[in-house]
Amino acid sequence: MIEYISCMSKQILASTKTNQGEKTTMKIRNLILVLSALALPLQAADVGTTQLSLPIPVTPGETKLIGVFLARPALKKGELKEAVALNATAITAYNSTATPFFNGYTAASEAGPAEFAPASDDHYILEFTSGPYTGLIKQVVSFSGDVANVRGGLPALTSGTRFILRKDQTLASLFGPTTDSPLKIFEGVDPGDADVVGVLTKAGVLKRYFYQTGFGWRDVNDRGTPTYSGADRKYVRVSTGTGFSFKPIEGNVLYLTGEYRGTRSRISLSGYTTLVANPYPKAVSLKDSGLANYVTSYTTPTGADSLRFLENNKYVSYFYHSGGNFKKSTGLAVADTKTIGVGEAFLIVPQKAEDLAFAPQYISK
Repeated sequence: MIEYISCMSKQILASTKTNQGEKTTMKIRNLILVLSALALPLQAADVGTTQLSLPIPVTPGETKLIGVFLARPALKKGELKEAVALNATAITAYNSTATPFFNGYTAASEAGPAEFAPASDDHYILEFTSGPYTGLIKQVVSFSGDVANVRGGLPALTSGTRFILRKDQTLASLFGPTTDSPLKIFEGVDPGDADVVGVLTKAGVLKRYFYQTGFGWRDVNDRGTPTYSGADRKYVRVSTGTGFSFKPIEGNVLYLTGEYRGTRSRISLSGYTTLVANPYPKAVSLKDSGLANYVTSYTTPTGADSLRFLENNKYVSYFYHSGGNFKKSTGLAVADTKTIGVGEAFLIVPQKAEDLAFAPQYISK
């Protein structure tokens, strides 16, 4: 497992130029002022949302891990008709009409090669907004009448638990171009002339994409030529609560837009390497994040989940020691104050399939 992620880490950093030195410090004063009016506890049911545009500064040639915590708009709100058993993979929505609750919704296939070139933008998520699993996000794989089937097992949920149906993020929804938004990143004829976005597959393998001039979103290894177009990748899922790697060709401020959801973030890890977003518009330390309640701990790094951060353009691994502290995997220095910055993400190599959640927090002046 460790050898595998080391190889994958090198993939993410492939072609990265030498470290540029001092890291950019993001100023988020205005963002905090906007959110301070909410003053909402994140464990509340059906809490409010607000539309944000989050500036993320990036450095030429330097890879950065960026979190996807701003969501696409809510499509529909509902509640569970009946309780859900532990590890079930389907929910039934309460419906008092003759029209099926999920009428008109069809999930795009991500089976096999379709995961890397989906035919449509029809990726959906359910976000649970009440009860002990508030904030849990599950990807929808199919709909049938009042039933939504999800990827991975569900926790035990009571009837009446509320949820929101949303479309999930994709390369196009995050970076454009769409009918509502122009392209937000630098395009180029070749990957070396453009910004490059890295997305982990369901199996934890890195795929890199760029916007190719004259063709659109393409895999760096399957791009357009004078006699070949390459597969269109614009609908590749970049799921809410996860993240992506970003290597810019020029200095830039990348803006991510969407709904800030007034609820904690909880995602399901399949057991493979995953990028995890800081879900709050403020920095949070490992100690205050609440992650210690969910990650697998152990007395040595080899038996614990590995949390990997990009520091000075190199991966540094941390783990939660069963004695009660986050520590660096090398040297075992206590690292409770290690910070996950605004808009940032980190890699996690889990020991097993598990849910990962951040602690409820308050945004205040």
